[in-house]
Amino acid sequence: MPFNNHFNVKRFCRLFQQDLLINGKKYGLAILGLSLITYVLSYMYLNGCKNSMIKYDYSIIQNYTICFGFFMMAVGVVIGTAFPDLSDKIKTSNYLLNPGSTLEKITLQFLIRFGLFVPIALAVFWICIRLAKASLVPGDSGLDPSVIPYFDYVFLITKGSGKIWETWQILFFIFGLFSYGTYLFAGATYFKRYALVKTVIVSVIIFFASITFSVAMSHLFYPNETHGFTMELREFAVTEYLTSLEIFFLALSMFSWLFFLTLAYFKLKEKEV
Repeated sequence: MPFNNHFNVKRFCRLFQQDLLINGKKYGLAILGLSLITYVLSYMYLNGCKNSMIKYDYSIIQNYTICFGFFMMAVGVVIGTAFPDLSDKIKTSNYLLNPGSTLEKITLQFLIRFGLFVPIALAVFWICIRLAKASLVPGDSGLDPSVIPYFDYVFLITKGSGKIWETWQILFFIFGLFSYGTYLFAGATYFKRYALVKTVIVSVIIFFASITFSVAMSHLFYPNETHGFTMELREFAVTEYLTSLEIFFLALSMFSWLFFLTLAYFKLKEKEV
């Protein structure tokens, strides 16, 4: 329909209101369930390694980072299950026939998953991990858990010595998570059924294929330095602070999300056609 080919703010607001009316309770229960599970699992994990966290400073950052890593996997599940109606033929037809342009539908799902859910999820983790730490009590060893500092997000970008990462490392970390999130988001439009599972499988295949390719190229160009499954990656200083490899990975994390969002848009547009 021609009138659905452009972005209309009023129509987008109506789509947003409709989605909240239909799925509002489901969103609320999902956040509540995520909070409960995060607290319980965080407490169980921290309680199991509290002695090492009391004795060694490096263990504090390490274990908090592990908890955050598993939590982000759960966040990835929510992001990767965007466009839930596309997994069913009948629901897909009704969804695609809803008044609204492709851009509006993409923007709506992006707003819900990234603009609203991710900040709420980060707040949930911050609260739950701190509650889990506060719930720790001395065990048989008699060591006092109160000496363990409460979690703060600065721990995720701190080296073992307590020094903050370099700027490019922080950008790589933030945009890397965001780009992988948009990758899962795009996978929800690319695959029809079991989109999240298929997207994760494809990402694993791409990862190991990239390693295999790098090893093969290392054997081809640097046969004397490469042995077995090791790889030789030559790098050179581009700036005073960054090497060629660091710039490559930084650019990959900072700009790949543009490709994934574009892919999601055109795959949804293709389904409408």
